[in-house]
Parts: sequence; structure tokens; C-alpha cells
Amino acid sequence: MVEFELIEELKSLQGDDSRVNLGIGDDCAIISQRTGYETLITTDLLLDGVHFCTEIDSIKSIARKSLAVNLSDIAAMAGRPTAAFVSVVFPRNWKPQQARQLFQELVHAANEFQIPIAGGDTNTWSHSLAINISIYGETEQGKAIRRKGAQLGDQICVSGPLGGSIFGRQFTFTPRIAEALWLSKNAKVTSMIDISDGLISDLGHILNESKVGAEIFTEKIPISEDVGQFVDETPPLDHALSDGEDFELLWTMPPAELEKILKNKSCPVQIFPVGLITAVPGCHLVDERGLKRSCSLKGFVHKLDNFDP
Repeated sequence: MVEFELIEELKSLQGDDSRVNLGIGDDCAIISQRTGYETLITTDLLLDGVHFCTEIDSIKSIARKSLAVNLSDIAAMAGRPTAAFVSVVFPRNWKPQQARQLFQELVHAANEFQIPIAGGDTNTWSHSLAINISIYGETEQGKAIRRKGAQLGDQICVSGPLGGSIFGRQFTFTPRIAEALWLSKNAKVTSMIDISDGLISDLGHILNESKVGAEIFTEKIPISEDVGQFVDETPPLDHALSDGEDFELLWTMPPAELEKILKNKSCPVQIFPVGLITAVPGCHLVDERGLKRSCSLKGFVHKLDNFDP
């Protein structure tokens, strides 16, 4: 059984609750609303050997990534982070100074991203390091930008080159909070998500929630310089389409809105139009000759090896 199947199963088992405005199925939950605002909540669990490697990666890099991946979810819904809650399960063989260093680096990262750590929990066990962080945020423009909302004819855009995470970019990226806030204030964005599992996979979430299809023009995809040269047997384009943890914004907007912001000299966002929203289900890649081929919407998923639905 894979991650997304578990999520959909849990979603189907739950009924509506008046206390939850938006539950399972997007980058953040929306649990309350004060006049003109919505509260955003997101959480991620990061594990040694899956999201980082304590034998290779520095504690500074691990701490920064743990906060940044959550902040990227807040950015995906055009929110501003307000508080972080950190829970850590330390290996029993860790020394006190290692634990202390991790907390220090978490504080340094929180200062970098200008968000207070407001609480959390710690524990120990006989396994590897595990870090869970929850972020509270708040919208500035009234309503969060959701995955659901893409319209026929919308342009599909990304905020930067893709495919660089295989060279460690997942530890150095800056969450696109400022860029998302600018877009929400200055343009009509119909849907948005951050690229954590790969361009095609995360686009698939928008398509499924919006009940539309897409065409992606392969020659327009910005490919990271790191994979613009031969790095393995996988073509650079495939890295850009499928590699996870790029953490760039992926959004849709009407063509007139795209043209407007491209002319705005104060726009702080890198904008790469890569495709169109269509009525044909699924996603199709269009090459420079205009030839189309369908592509799988699967990217990186977490699997439970002992379950086979």
C-alpha cells in the first residue's frame, strides 16, 4: 500500500465536520477562520535514511530542511507562517551534545525563516533520528490558494529550474513564501502546489482535485544546470519531470493574468510557463515537433512493504 492510497482511504472514512473547513487532500488543513483570514496547519515527519542521512548530512542541513519543507507547504497555499512546533525522537546512542546541536540549528533555521518555535516534544528510542514539525500559518488575502481551482485554458507555471535536488538542493532551497504572497496579491492564481514529489506527480494532484487535464511542453521545462549535463543514465528531462524535493511553486492562472505579471517589472518571481490546462483527462507531454504522448502521474511515493492492496 502506498502513501497516497492510505491518504485517500482515510479521507473516505471521515465524514464532514463543521470545525474543519478543509481537511485531507491539500497542502494544509484549514481549521478556523477569523474575519478575512484563514488559518493554515501543516506537518511533516522526516526520518533518517529516508529524508536525510545522519552519517552524511550535517546536523545544520538536517535541521534547516526539516523546517523548510513545512514552510514550503505554507507557501503552496499563499500563507504566511506564524509558529512552528517541533517534535524529535532521538536515537538512544546519541550524545547530549548532538541533541543540543540539533536544537540549536533548529533555532538558527527558525531565525532565518523568521518564525518562532512555539512548542513541541522529545523522546528517545532504539532506532534512527525522527523529526516531526508542524507549522501554523495565516492567509493574507482572505482565502488560501488550493489545489482545486484550475480552469480550462489556464497556463501552468513553475517558479524555478527543476531536477537539482539529486545534488543536495533539498537542503539549501528557500521556501517560496515571499513569491507566493506576491502572486496572491498581484494576480489571479487559480490553483497552486509546491513540487515535493516531482513536477508530474504534483501536477497530478491539481488535475485530480480540479477535474481537468494538462499538456506539458517539454522544451519549455526549466532544467537545473546540475542535470543539464550527463549525470547518470536518466535523461535530464526525466529528472526535471520526476525528481522530488525541488520545492518550487507550481501554479495555474489565466493567460491574461500571466501576461500582466510578466510585464510587471517589480515581479520578484521567476516565472516559467510550461503547459496548459485542458479538458482531456490525464497529462500529455508535447515535444518540440508537436507530438503528444501520455505520461504517468506517479512520482515519488512512500510505500509500506508489508501491505499489498
